[in-house]
Amino acid sequence: MSADLQWLLIRKWNSFQVKGGNGPSFSKEKGNLLNKHSHKYSGLANTKVINIYGTPEGGITVTKVKADAKPNQVASARSHVSLRKSTGPRRANKIAAAETAGKGYRADLRKAAVARASALSRAATRSVNPPKSFPTKQRGKKAQQATSASKKEDDVIELD
Repeated sequence: MSADLQWLLIRKWNSFQVKGGNGPSFSKEKGNLLNKHSHKYSGLANTKVINIYGTPEGGITVTKVKADAKPNQVASARSHVSLRKSTGPRRANKIAAAETAGKGYRADLRKAAVARASALSRAATRSVNPPKSFPTKQRGKKAQQATSASKKEDDVIELD
């Protein structure tokens, strides 16, 4: 079955489709880089699909369907490229670009693949405990005024 015919069949009735009020329709399917409900980005209707997703350890995995894939061999039809969390964002972007356009796979998805890899690497570098910001120390006259004000408050003793 051709990709165009598949898209015509699933474009209106799709379990992965997320419709908003008056805005655009989105899609939750695997292989959809922008999560946009369109034929170009669809992971269901296209034969050449690339999927970029984050791993629980903070790494990035790039999965694509091989060109000579057989329909009854699903697991062996996919090739995976795993990147560790320590992989820099430039290298991750370069690998995403090479897997899409560099090897002649899907050149039209290069920009979306690089954007997704960049967002995932940025999210992996965020820390759970961000650095704390400390107040700046006052110097000169402001510091003297602050210490004298605190001494006056300490000298007052309240008796009950």
